Amino acid sequence: MKAHRIFVLAAVVSLVSMGTAHAAQNILLNGSIEDSDANALDPFVPGGWELNGNVVERSSEANLVPALPPGEGHALKAFQSNPTELAFQDIPVTGGSDSVSVSAQLYTRTGDKVGGDAIAGIALGFFDDGGNQVGGSTQFDFVMNAASPADTWIPASIGPVAAPAGATKARMTCVWIANNGSGAAFWDDAQLTLNGDPTNLLVNGDFELAGPGEASPNAVADWGGFGDQRPSEDQSLHGDVSLKVGTESAFSGLFQNMTEVFEGERVLLRGRVLHTSTNGLTNNALAGLKLEFSPPGGSSLPGPSENFPFGADSTSNAWVMIDIGTIGVEVPDDAGLARITMIMFPDASTNSVVYFDQAFAALSRAPSTNLLTNSSFENGFGGPNGIDDWQEFGPEAQLSFEVGGLENNLVDEDVFGASVKMAGSDFTGVSQEIPMPSTLQPNETLYVRAFVRQQDVEAQQLHGTAKAGVKIEWVAGSVPGVIDIGSSANGHTIDSGSPTDTWIPLEIDFTMPSGNAALTRAVCLVSAGTGTGEVFFDNLEAVITNRFDGADADGDDDEDLFDFGEFQRCFTGSGAGDLDWNCTVFDDDEDLDIDLVDFSYFHPRITGP
Repeated sequence: MKAHRIFVLAAVVSLVSMGTAHAAQNILLNGSIEDSDANALDPFVPGGWELNGNVVERSSEANLVPALPPGEGHALKAFQSNPTELAFQDIPVTGGSDSVSVSAQLYTRTGDKVGGDAIAGIALGFFDDGGNQVGGSTQFDFVMNAASPADTWIPASIGPVAAPAGATKARMTCVWIANNGSGAAFWDDAQLTLNGDPTNLLVNGDFELAGPGEASPNAVADWGGFGDQRPSEDQSLHGDVSLKVGTESAFSGLFQNMTEVFEGERVLLRGRVLHTSTNGLTNNALAGLKLEFSPPGGSSLPGPSENFPFGADSTSNAWVMIDIGTIGVEVPDDAGLARITMIMFPDASTNSVVYFDQAFAALSRAPSTNLLTNSSFENGFGGPNGIDDWQEFGPEAQLSFEVGGLENNLVDEDVFGASVKMAGSDFTGVSQEIPMPSTLQPNETLYVRAFVRQQDVEAQQLHGTAKAGVKIEWVAGSVPGVIDIGSSANGHTIDSGSPTDTWIPLEIDFTMPSGNAALTRAVCLVSAGTGTGEVFFDNLEAVITNRFDGADADGDDDEDLFDFGEFQRCFTGSGAGDLDWNCTVFDDDEDLDIDLVDFSYFHPRITGP
């Protein structure tokens, strides 16, 4: 699956009696959300289509038509959700006269194959001007399920079907249905034709055109939007407008690609967030800033490969093996690391408990060599970052002796009979990054497996939509990992227990490690989890602290009269203790005021009008 304004400050010179000074350059546009863009296109929304669901979107992960290089073509994607995801389009017809045919091609990837009870296909129905269905039931052609071949485009078609009397429009729908499914399906080359004429009457049937859609009403200039978000005048900190983000979608917010950042450069990403006492976050909903990195030059890696088959219907008191692909998934050329994650997804109705043991990851060049360390979780004491070699997340991911270690172990010795326990009603798990070879063999794959177990204790078992499984995420070797939202203790995330009716400052302070370079993306994000509510974002900033000799508030590589005007607006005098939007760039000594000390740095560096 996207943060707010980022400031970059650069160490430049020493001022008398001050120590090291820092210059700053803004790298985020429209962080105050005051500028709108009615023509902005949401890249996740296919133009011309109506969407109904939380996880149906335009995607560059697969493509059939037109023939374009990898990553440049698009298709419609839907993935695991309960129970239905839809994208549809209505075409005018004459009832009692026209005949209608619809078709599309469907696809699922090896690394994210449709599984469980998920089915996907197309549908054809007829409606009148009042939106009432006429002529009986909708017709379906579900050509994709767990038994369908991966990495193959599969045709679906319906018709010709006579438009019934009273019909004024035919509705072509791409549809996904799942109660306990997994994986993702893609649609491309969607067509609707009348009376045998080969002319396709659907708009954007190849999903190459992005559109405003439901996800980006009243679009925000310079930002891309996703999910339940919109500009709002209900609350604001700077100007009249802020960004309102809700929980109707699993993930919602804005994102903006910024500049490339290089070794030693420091990024400050800042913003403010408000959730009100009348409609604040509930349960495990989270909101905050996220900083993402991709390889320089805009290259991209494929999405994660995952398998979450362990759920409410799974057996108890037995270790169940889960894996990703019987022979693994192909390693992308640009991947320097693979992040292996074992995770439990929550259900708000229970405090579920699962156990993982005997994790294994191997490349096809050496299929018996486990690349994971501490793979049976024997070393460490549990708790935050307490299991050796693993990173933990969620309310309870820790070493446990509550169940016996896996018998007939396949990986290494269960010296103490330990496993990793995941519990609670929030996302919980452990992850480990393993390096990929600098030179890959032809079609080299990575295979991952682990064993999972639940006890025969009703109150602790998985219920409802809760599930557990394994996941592979690809990371470019020279690119840092994502700085994601997490707990409210990390300084850039709030949760349901955070203060209400006050603008809470958020900050990510990150220095690019040695040998790293990346294109940066700022994201402001709400993760709904099982919660409800809404938040407001404002005063988003991003700066680099050691690139520009001066204070460049508009990121145009000079310090001119515009910047001087912004300095005047931001001037607080000594001891203010807080900064308005777009003012971090002038705070040379980083003491949260803009005073004469900062002016003494700013003034001699003015480059022109």
